Amino acid sequence: MVTKKVIESLYKMCKNRPESPDDLDIALLFEDVADKHALMLDEGYLTINSLPPDNPFHRIALKRIHGIINFEEDVAIALHSSIIFLSKKDSRVNIHIKQQKPSFMDRIRYSLSKGE
Repeated sequence: MVTKKVIESLYKMCKNRPESPDDLDIALLFEDVADKHALMLDEGYLTINSLPPDNPFHRIALKRIHGIINFEEDVAIALHSSIIFLSKKDSRVNIHIKQQKPSFMDRIRYSLSKGE
């Protein structure tokens, strides 16, 4: 089961992109989820056809992928600030988008605005 703690550890584990897309475990995608999600690999892009074409995660440049991780029921594709979970059982796709923490200046502005 993918929990908040697991997601946080994925972001830490996949903090940096590999030197080359060839270092990604792309075979993992085609072993478990390619047929259910109609995955296509062409010209340095991964296309997830179980997502509509207007979805920003429909087509992803391989050079943007930080890691591909196998789970019991899903395969995760880790990007810089999001993780795409492709179900092994059906065409379900879950996407986690990392929340950006407020900057130091944002926190100061907020605390000053509360005092008014």
